[in-house]
Order: sequence, then structure tokens, then C-alpha cells
Amino acid sequence: MAASEKRPPVFVEHEGTDKCWLALCREACTAAGMLEVGIKALSHADFNRQDLYYAGFFNVTIAMERICKLVLDSQRFYEKGEFLKGGELSKLGHSLTNLYRKVQNIEESFSEGISSRRVDIPLDELEDILNFLTDFAKKDRYYNLESLTKNGGADPIKRWRKLVTQHHPMPALTEEQRDEMWKADMCGEEGVYFDMLFPSVNGNNIERPSEYLREKWEDRHVQIEGVSVLYSLFRYLSKVLGHFSGAWPVQVRDAEEKLDKQSAGQTLMMEKMKIREGSLQLPWYSDFFDFFEHDASWLKNKLMRES
Repeated sequence: MAASEKRPPVFVEHEGTDKCWLALCREACTAAGMLEVGIKALSHADFNRQDLYYAGFFNVTIAMERICKLVLDSQRFYEKGEFLKGGELSKLGHSLTNLYRKVQNIEESFSEGISSRRVDIPLDELEDILNFLTDFAKKDRYYNLESLTKNGGADPIKRWRKLVTQHHPMPALTEEQRDEMWKADMCGEEGVYFDMLFPSVNGNNIERPSEYLREKWEDRHVQIEGVSVLYSLFRYLSKVLGHFSGAWPVQVRDAEEKLDKQSAGQTLMMEKMKIREGSLQLPWYSDFFDFFEHDASWLKNKLMRES
């Protein structure tokens, strides 16, 4: 065959794929993909693209519930060799705060007090983040439609900005930024007429170039700081799930432990293969969450370079 000719792909032969294994892979892939999409949407959400706030929060809240329940299901299989039944899953509810606490308890049970998986977020900020995400998942996602017929309610975009700037205050404007704002207003009357579709996140009309610049800088601050915190949270959850990567159920592990005390060499490996036949091995969950293999500083530096 000539060097320039393409070789046809050679596919691995499978005798069959376990339906449970496939379902777990799909769930992990779905959660990982939605978290990444949500993070990227929020990293571009601003007063001019307010739809991206909703796209981001829809994705991350749905994915967070799925990954938490996947951790709980995997733990049940790891400890008892069976999965949670439908009724048990529904009883877990949809509170992201409660689901996070359950995952945290699991992580603490195998970390023995020290773990690289710990979420790197101050407790008060973490509590605020969990409450915000839970409220969005339960009710605030309907804010736009509900605001048509009643006053009040929590605007999730305003609430998110307030939350982020409370824990990560906006730095004072630099002399360079103030100078840019002044020059923009001086030249504004000679510029192209522009009508903003949306007001600022705080509801103020943007009618001057300097107002546009200030809003842009403040939104960028919220993007970088807010997304970095969410990334830390989801990285933590993916690491806890990764603890169960490739795990066998308790029945297999106990049988292999007994075998280790009795046999050695090639015979041992053959006996272990017999024990594992017909049993499900959990997927390598960590393979699906490669986007979360870094720490939050990696993402923050990446976003700042794009500014």
C-alpha cells in the first residue's frame, strides 16, 4: 500500500455491551458536556447577551443534579452491588444544596479528613452559591415569565452579580480606564448612533459610551470571578465521582481479597478473571471530565488572557 493511501480503520470487537454500563457512560458524558457548555456560556454572559446567563445556569444546574445523583448511584453499587431504585432516586429530590451535602458526606467517608478533592471555596461563599443554584433550579428559572403577571421575585442575573461582587468586590477603576471613559464621551457625539436592546444588569439604561465601558468591565469581572468559583465546585464533584472510576462491586472485591490470601502468580489472575465474569465494572468517569482536570487558577488566567 502506498504511503499516501489511507488505511481503513480497524474496530475493536465486542461480544456485547452491558446496558447499565452504557447508561452510566451516557449520564456521565451528558453531565460533563452540560457543565462545560454552562461554564463557557457564563464566561461570555453580559448586559448585551443576557440570554447566556440563562443558558449557563440552565446547563449547570441540570448537570449538577445529574452528577450528584450519579455519585450516589455509584456509591450504592460500590457498596452493595446494586443501583438505587426509581423510588429512591425520586426521594433524593431536586435541592442542589441537599444533594451536594450527600456527596460531601460520601467524599469525607473515604478521604479520612484529608483530600485533594476538597472544594477550594470559602464556606460562606459556597453556601451562597449552593443556595443560588438551588433557587434557580427550583423557581428562579421562571423569573421572566412570572414577572409578566406579578411584581417582585428574584431576578437571577441581578442576584448572581450581587453574589459575585459581594465575595469578589469590583476593583477601583484605573487611571487608564477613567481616561478611556472620558475620551469615549468626548467623541460620542461624532460616533455612530447606537440603541442598546437591553439595559444594564442593574436595570439602568446605557446611553453614553462611558456607561457602556463601565458596564463591560464590571460584567467581565463577574464573568471571571463567578465562573472560576463554579469551576472549582464542579471540579470537586467530578473528582468525587472519579473516585469510583473502574470500581467493582463489593461482592467482587471481597472474593478477590480472599483469593489474594490463598493464591499467587498466573493462577491468581485467571481466578480473578473468573470472579469478574458477568459482573459490571463502573466506567472510568474521569475520562469524561477532562475539562475539569485543571484548577480554577488555570481557568481564571485563560479568561483574563481573553479579556
